Amino acid sequence: MIDEITVVVPYYNESHIIETCLEQIGQQTYSAKSAIFVNSSSTDDSSAVLDNWIKNNQHKFSTKFENVFENTSNPGSSKNIGIQRANTAWVAFMDCGQHFEPTWLDQQINFANQYKLDVSFGVVYLTGINWVDRCACAQTYGYRRNRPCVPSTLVKKSIFEKTGLFLEGRRSGYDMAWRIKVAKLDIKSGVNEGVKIMYYGTNFASNLSQLFKKSILYARPALGINGYTVPYYYMSIFLLMSFALFIVPDAVIKLFYLYLLIRIFVTPMVKSGGVSFYKEHPFEAFLGLGIVGLFIDIGKVIGYFKGVKDFISNKQNFVRSK
Repeated sequence: MIDEITVVVPYYNESHIIETCLEQIGQQTYSAKSAIFVNSSSTDDSSAVLDNWIKNNQHKFSTKFENVFENTSNPGSSKNIGIQRANTAWVAFMDCGQHFEPTWLDQQINFANQYKLDVSFGVVYLTGINWVDRCACAQTYGYRRNRPCVPSTLVKKSIFEKTGLFLEGRRSGYDMAWRIKVAKLDIKSGVNEGVKIMYYGTNFASNLSQLFKKSILYARPALGINGYTVPYYYMSIFLLMSFALFIVPDAVIKLFYLYLLIRIFVTPMVKSGGVSFYKEHPFEAFLGLGIVGLFIDIGKVIGYFKGVKDFISNKQNFVRSK
């Protein structure tokens, strides 16, 4: 039976929303023993807002709220600090900027107990706030589709002795790498689709510039993750098309048109599990999906090649330090 739980929340420049997250955790129908908020090197006044809230509101809740800073600068490393500091048998994860129900922990406890799970994933449900955001959701996680995620997940802390902690020093990919390990090690896990979290505000990116930068940022640390081969396919296809452009340019142009058709009609349908996006936003679907898909893929290619440079640089630094 699940008893005491620690909720771990990394945060970075969340002063506008962090109090909402604190209130949502405090108002859970099942009270966590503690909630550890780990500062990922914020440059705004998030930490001061958090400290002030704890000072004025801790007495209202049985959950003990903590504000921790140990010089981490990414969500994976910050989560690891929370895991290491937790003194409970179970750990739950949440992110700032997410709406989650007061019954979140209760539902996860009941689900994990019912199916005797060591890991109970929740799901994120994305819709988007404007045409760029909606198209980006349809091209990545899926529009109006439940996707398993680490935020909202409940984990038996001892599981990390088998899987290891989240990958350090990565802005993205650390959660996917950990989920791959959970699957490979045949750990008792399940997806509780009754636990649904949603973003306040932007789901993926609010404009094309932000989308492009985010695609680079998220792709850059994706190399070197065991079991994740997507970066190598992207780079190989890019190199082949670049080479073919000088030999058979007409064929490459035709392939580019095919690519746009796939990005407009195939990928969003597969990711979203249907045609709901086309029904709700036909104008955006036919004029926006191709543009957004192209921005995502160009950003990814740049990010992956930057990741190769990072990998080589880190390897050289390791050799020099020996």
